[in-house]
Amino acid sequence: MALAPTASAAPLRVLVFRIGQLGDTVVALPALWVLRRQFPHARLTLLCDQHPDKRFVLASDLLRGSGVVDEFFAYVVDPSPRGRLLRPVRMLGLLARLRAAGFDTLAYLAPSTRRPAEVERDRKFFAAAGIKKFFGLHGFTPLPVKRPGEPLGATPAESDLLLARLAADGLPVPAPGTGSLDLGLGASEAQQVNAWLRDLPGDGGRRWLGVGPGSKMSAKRWPEERFQAVVKELVTTHDVWPVIFGGPEDRAVGERLLTAAGRGYNAAGALNLRGSVAALRRCALYLGNDTGTMHLAAAAGTPCVALFSAREWPGPEPARRRVGAGR
Repeated sequence: MALAPTASAAPLRVLVFRIGQLGDTVVALPALWVLRRQFPHARLTLLCDQHPDKRFVLASDLLRGSGVVDEFFAYVVDPSPRGRLLRPVRMLGLLARLRAAGFDTLAYLAPSTRRPAEVERDRKFFAAAGIKKFFGLHGFTPLPVKRPGEPLGATPAESDLLLARLAADGLPVPAPGTGSLDLGLGASEAQQVNAWLRDLPGDGGRRWLGVGPGSKMSAKRWPEERFQAVVKELVTTHDVWPVIFGGPEDRAVGERLLTAAGRGYNAAGALNLRGSVAALRRCALYLGNDTGTMHLAAAAGTPCVALFSAREWPGPEPARRRVGAGR
């Protein structure tokens, strides 16, 4: 076990390893804030993956300006034949960059699905970069085995699994389900939303209904006609003002939803990530698929009704968390 360091031995350069997409970044926020508060005087650098052939959101797009991380490193993930050929050279280049940066501590926030052999491979890589102290390498919780034709077993939230690994190495962590999702939003994000609204018609003081109809994976998309039916019903029964969230690729479906509803705003592709969170804060409710936008709504503190496909592990279901699952 790597015990939390005393003040005299506090790290100066902490490398945080966390990969994945937008939702993966959001669910790591509680662990990132634990590190920020445990090592307030250290420089925290987030190392994440970058996919040049895909339109994935970078962690830096969301976290820059939040105060939780000081700088960002990225390494290329390219599964193409050329990418596989270049991988050894790229990894050697990353190793040299990490050594030159002089990191003394690693916070290992790799996904909880990492196998023991992969964890050991990563440990050796970061040790070769000159890092001596490690947090998060222990305490991996075995996940339920996926068996054909059987329901998936429930698992703890990924946020809590990451915190449990930091706790296993001696760091104080909050109780499950109570970690901070603070993104450090400020005046600039509020100003972005106000500037976007300036040229739009007024909402008549109605409550906003955030809607996230998109997803990169077709298996995670609830049918568009069902979104239309629910949104129209809420407009009729609760006089809400629909606001569509997502990327530029979601703008067309957003326009169709608003046409069917007869009112609303289309923020898909119109606001950056942090501006989207600021707008989601104004929503009374969020309705959407299991996507990064859902995680942004949760980080904004907005109550969420989220639709999950049957391919996902069911999570814990306290009174404040209810989800729908279907095929």
